[in-house]
Amino acid sequence: MKALKTLSLAIALVGPTLAWAQDGDDDFEDPTYSGGAVKPIVEDIEDEASETSAQPEVAETIRPYPDKVYEGARVLNMDVAFVNACHEAIEMVYERNYAEAKKAFEEIQRRYPGSALGPVGKVLVYQALMLENLDFRYEKQYELASNKARQQLMEALETRGNDAWEHFILGGILGIDAIHTMRRGNYFAALSRGLEAMKSVNRSKELAPEFPDLLVGDGLYNYWRTVITRTTKGLPDFSDKRTLGIEQLKSVEEKGIFLGPAATFALTFTWLEEGALKRATASALRNHKAYPNNVVNNLQLGRLYMYRRNYKESERFFEMVISVSPENRRAHYYLTRMLVRQKRLADAETHINKFLSFQLTKRERANGLLLKSQIFYRRKDWNTAESLAREAWKVGKLKRAKNRISKISRARNREAKKD
Repeated sequence: MKALKTLSLAIALVGPTLAWAQDGDDDFEDPTYSGGAVKPIVEDIEDEASETSAQPEVAETIRPYPDKVYEGARVLNMDVAFVNACHEAIEMVYERNYAEAKKAFEEIQRRYPGSALGPVGKVLVYQALMLENLDFRYEKQYELASNKARQQLMEALETRGNDAWEHFILGGILGIDAIHTMRRGNYFAALSRGLEAMKSVNRSKELAPEFPDLLVGDGLYNYWRTVITRTTKGLPDFSDKRTLGIEQLKSVEEKGIFLGPAATFALTFTWLEEGALKRATASALRNHKAYPNNVVNNLQLGRLYMYRRNYKESERFFEMVISVSPENRRAHYYLTRMLVRQKRLADAETHINKFLSFQLTKRERANGLLLKSQIFYRRKDWNTAESLAREAWKVGKLKRAKNRISKISRARNREAKKD
């Protein structure tokens, strides 16, 4: 039972990432992570205008850095120039200015030797690039940087001073590795990393109890633990702490020094899980306003508008992704799904062929072939549709491929009877 509890904890910590990886069925009727098995605790907003509402204005100040930087320096008891340099470098990652972000992190390490921020910056950049496509293209570079960052942070912790910050960064590095390991399917290794991460975060809380960013982990855990344990057989049930988790994430969204945008992105998945599509869209639009080129956020906006059947906006955001990252295969896949819904079959075929031209995993290729089969099914080209469905089954052993073959057979028989 203890192992099940700790495993549920590790899964809950990476709930939004697991949700991000879900492709759903061809018609994407139910975009929520749990499939509606957990009764929502919020209702969707009615005011569409709230999606694009302006953020609260910040009072002008003569101080050279943003107010949150001074607050970060206070709660962490650190040099304000150092905190500002870290804040600016992390903003570059959100902005998808990856090359400059790596340079900025390396410059911080040059100015503050022993900070470990050179390899930390590379960890953030390589993970961001891989999450855009949910692939492992930069795994070697990531692992090298991650190992170096952990080693340097452990060395830094041997010297007193800045301990709250160093535990915070170490917890983040370990948490990222837990997510990466989970994506690889190594669940118990991910559990180990997740527990290590929590120890570092808890130590940071002891040293800097007013540091608002530390609530991100609590918010994710409290919300997603409830969702996942109540929808996964074999995991123990817990009390419902979704409301608490949401409030903790909203607190970081408002007060976070470094992780405010990350909390907003986490809330996007939270509202999606709750079935509150307008609130989810509003969260994603908030990040889009600040970081218009962020691929992961724009992909989510494209999907949200697709779920809401606002296909014009959905297409706009997917095309935005392609303009920034032409090799993003997920944008082509979701564009295909959206175009099939609109019966724009020629355009859909163009995008699915582009998707299938990339180097894909077996499961990705099988999903792509099955989606292409749907295009030919809509054209009533039964032979081609069946051939593609059979290939999808052969490549990825998808149960949906078997179902598609049966569906094609029934449709063919119906057409034959009409003749």
